[in-house]
Amino acid sequence: MYGRLAYSHYNSAIFKNGQKAFLDHNCTQYNCFLTNDKSLLLDLRYYDAILFDVENNWEDHPPVRAPHQRYIFTASESAGNYPICDDYFENYYNLTWTYKLNSDIPWTYITIVDKNNTVIGPKVNLTWVEHMDPTPDFVKKKLLKKKKAVAWFVSNCYSKARQKVANDIAVSLSKYNLKLDVYGWCGNKTCPRDRIEDCLDLLQKDYFFYLALEKSMAEDYVTEKILYPLLHYTVPIVYGGANYSRFLPPSSYIDAGKLNSDEIATLIVEAINNRNVYEDYFRWHNHYTYKESPVIADVCSLCELLHSQENEFKSINKFRQWWNPSYKELCKNEHHFVDIKNK
Repeated sequence: MYGRLAYSHYNSAIFKNGQKAFLDHNCTQYNCFLTNDKSLLLDLRYYDAILFDVENNWEDHPPVRAPHQRYIFTASESAGNYPICDDYFENYYNLTWTYKLNSDIPWTYITIVDKNNTVIGPKVNLTWVEHMDPTPDFVKKKLLKKKKAVAWFVSNCYSKARQKVANDIAVSLSKYNLKLDVYGWCGNKTCPRDRIEDCLDLLQKDYFFYLALEKSMAEDYVTEKILYPLLHYTVPIVYGGANYSRFLPPSSYIDAGKLNSDEIATLIVEAINNRNVYEDYFRWHNHYTYKESPVIADVCSLCELLHSQENEFKSINKFRQWWNPSYKELCKNEHHFVDIKNK
């Protein structure tokens, strides 16, 4: 089988060193070569595949392409912040490599592993253990010294939706003489980025709940911030555009997108006042482990797909709607629109 040469518009260190990424990950199929050096070949049409990142300038898309080439859409950033507006991109891409769980190559910020050390998610139709065992004793011991209600680590203060959620929860908690402690630029408590581990130790030791609020609303967009509570024995209060049943076991979290702030405050108070209620949020520890996904997750799948004939003539119909079902509303804002046909 001859090698596949792919050029990436995404200027990142993970795409350097040719075959190194495939060899380092012990890929079964490693006969691929990645580069972000456009001059390696005389013409972009000589590459077997070209990877385009959603953050890239759309005007960098080649004006012509070879029939054999596969164009691959990649993204780790939210579709809510980067909608695709121009109809030029319908049937434009052949494969997708994004955080969306129905991508050809799904890449997520987190990995869920079962007790057999098998990766089981996240995925669209994730079946969780129906009857979970009681929370293990070693977890219960880690919960004993908690005394503060809710924490939030945040540096971006310009997301109005999640800021409103946080403010409303703070107001509802105040009715019970409880506080939301906000660390970072948006609050009055300090949590330096270069000392995040100290802050996470504080979270594990002191706090019952943690706000894991996404700055952008998009399907399947769940970032690594969800790992702060999961890895530090704290209950996440989530808010985002995802169906969280694809990411979190039932009864392990509170979804602020489905409850109002008074309802959330009631659940918080109930858990703080009843040790058994709080401990039940952690029953999942018997069955699952959470990890941060490696930066170049599923690079092996990329090489396998490039060698596969199955997707040779596939193109993605209704791509804009797939990427973000609400693109029409988002694209009313004209700064998202690039007329690539007439550039």
